[in-house]
Amino acid sequence: MQTRNLVRTVAHLVQAHPADFYPGQPLIDWLQETGEADLARINAFAVADSRGFLRDKLLATFVRLVKEGVMNLNWDFHCTQCNAVAGSHRHLSDATAVDHCPLCNVDFRNTLDRNVEVTFTPAENLYRVSDRFQKEQLAKTVELHAKQQIRLPDVYVSGMDCLHVPLFREIFESETLSLRESLQIKQVCIMFTDIKGSTELYDRFGDSVAYGLIRDHFDILFECIERNEGVVVKTIGDAVMASFRSPRNGVAAALSIHEAFEIFNRRKGIRNEIQVKIGLHAGSTIMVNLNNRVDYFGQTVNMAARVQGVAQNDEVIISHAIRQDEDSVQLLRARMESVTKRVVTLKGISAPQTVYRLNFGKSRLTQNAAGEDKEPAKAAVDATLLAPGA
Repeated sequence: MQTRNLVRTVAHLVQAHPADFYPGQPLIDWLQETGEADLARINAFAVADSRGFLRDKLLATFVRLVKEGVMNLNWDFHCTQCNAVAGSHRHLSDATAVDHCPLCNVDFRNTLDRNVEVTFTPAENLYRVSDRFQKEQLAKTVELHAKQQIRLPDVYVSGMDCLHVPLFREIFESETLSLRESLQIKQVCIMFTDIKGSTELYDRFGDSVAYGLIRDHFDILFECIERNEGVVVKTIGDAVMASFRSPRNGVAAALSIHEAFEIFNRRKGIRNEIQVKIGLHAGSTIMVNLNNRVDYFGQTVNMAARVQGVAQNDEVIISHAIRQDEDSVQLLRARMESVTKRVVTLKGISAPQTVYRLNFGKSRLTQNAAGEDKEPAKAAVDATLLAPGA
């Protein structure tokens, strides 16, 4: 049996660390039963859907198998004209912003969440796809290209999906682009957070206690972000920048963070000393290498930072782009009493911007200090802003 070594190795890992290799035995069963066509380029999401596994958990398992030397991770770049895989790299550092398709004889620009697919192949010392199969696949691709019948898979792991696996960022911390390259991203949700007066915390409680509170604050933020399928991009002093695949995930994380700090402040009995300000915006951006780590640059990032900048103590502010996302609005309808519409001027942004403060209503356990939450003249508190069609 050709997959014997592969199956034996995975079974050993599952037996030694069952919690780390979801779903355990069912994954081993799939490896035993699957054929060469599936093993040549493993589509983790397609496998999950076909077997009833959780997509993100199975993807994390394949990432861990890469770390263990059982799998190779492939960054496959599909031609934006014909959909064929025009380039494939084992490391993101080998990727380029522009690729060339030999079938179409055209250059095309790569977009991380549109034409970049992440697949997995078994390590060559455990299983090797036959030369015959590879030649057959190449001939089939050429034939389908002539008929203009090459299609992207209906379900696949995009480059953005992979980068939003916390385990990937943890294990492959330096897996990023070369310094001179960038990749476009069509849609990403960016969150910025900051806390009120950390300097005053050190003055009031002393270095040891204040430092402990700040570390607790980071722990809560990181947990809420990862639980809602986001990743921490970086910390900037006491501030955090995070990214999410969808605006809804970003909103869900913001609500989780707000609730978590209500509980934290009550449990610590510190009268709202840790008040987190949150801003969310979504749009297109570029991914770059900054200090040998994945980072994002562009106006979407700038806007998200500026939106957070208008938040006062303990506020969650969302941009108009988030407000236009129907999945986010559905979540807000179920959780919010109302929103406050504001027209603001953001530093570095020429046109006035419409933003929205989330009003937590009677469920809110903490309150701002008297006089700190005055609405601008153009603010309008209205529950109908969350009504269908608003």
